Amino acid sequence: MPNRVQIRDRLLGIIDQFERRRILVAGDLISDQFLYGRISRISREAPVLILEYSELVCLPGGAANAANNLLALGAGVVVAGAVGADRAGRELVERLKGKGADVRHVARVENFATPVKTRILAGAHHSAPQQIVRIDRESFLAVGAQAPWGRLARSLRRCDAVIVSDYGYGAVFPDLMRQLHGHARRQGLPIVVDSRFRMGDFHGVTSMTPNITELEACAGVAIGGDARLLNTVARKFLGRHGLSSILVTQGRFGMTLFEPRRRAVRIPPYGTDEVADVTGAGDTVIAVFSLALASHGSHEEAARLANYAGGIVVMKRGTATASREELVDAVRLDLSS
Repeated sequence: MPNRVQIRDRLLGIIDQFERRRILVAGDLISDQFLYGRISRISREAPVLILEYSELVCLPGGAANAANNLLALGAGVVVAGAVGADRAGRELVERLKGKGADVRHVARVENFATPVKTRILAGAHHSAPQQIVRIDRESFLAVGAQAPWGRLARSLRRCDAVIVSDYGYGAVFPDLMRQLHGHARRQGLPIVVDSRFRMGDFHGVTSMTPNITELEACAGVAIGGDARLLNTVARKFLGRHGLSSILVTQGRFGMTLFEPRRRAVRIPPYGTDEVADVTGAGDTVIAVFSLALASHGSHEEAARLANYAGGIVVMKRGTATASREELVDAVRLDLSS
């Protein structure tokens, strides 16, 4: 069994490969907005707070956040999806393009509004802002509202892994999955899926990275902190859906990796209990997990690196990313001899 130093060196070696990898991210592209204000007073019109506006910050969300995390780690990224012919969509695509992503496979779709999630955060002058309400602008794509498959297939030949990020807005549809899955299998590429509402629809992919709530909803059972029940449900899902692994994230309880014919690996959370914001942490997990698999890491090694990255981003406000340097520092600090 490898010691801590050997594990550390192995993980650092995988991180060293990140800049040589190119990942396709297909799925729902979302604009995450954060409107910050300072509590001024109570309104005389209704029992509500009046906020003094500070700033509005717009960040990539959903599949765009997974792509943003990969870019922060130095990987090459191809983005496939759709945005509306609106300001939110233009800004989202330009932001990813400005960071080096290949956005040629992002369709601009008329009669579709780029999904926008606006979080309003407020606090007193001396306190950290807290989210008080979220406003979602939702729109759903017609089937096939994507860039042509033939062009995407040519880009996929130069990729090392596929991420599918399904937030339920229609960018991930059966024909696309058949094409992606078949192409990835022929090339021997890992294909990793994160699905918010319909994880039971995906079969034969390499891995899935649900949170515990998503797995409970799919199985129709409340798992809570019952480790034995989690093991039963996860292994049943593994076998039924033909996966090589399933990585279940469990918030402050860390994450658990399940693989066929192997003991479950429970990974405690990295960092402190002082969580600033969990927004987008699942996108970070799937990005790092997939990138590590593409860099020839084992599923357990990929899960451990994803856990470090997840611990880093929840300490930041907003839809955050972990840099390569932060990930290296986390591995070294946690596994120092």
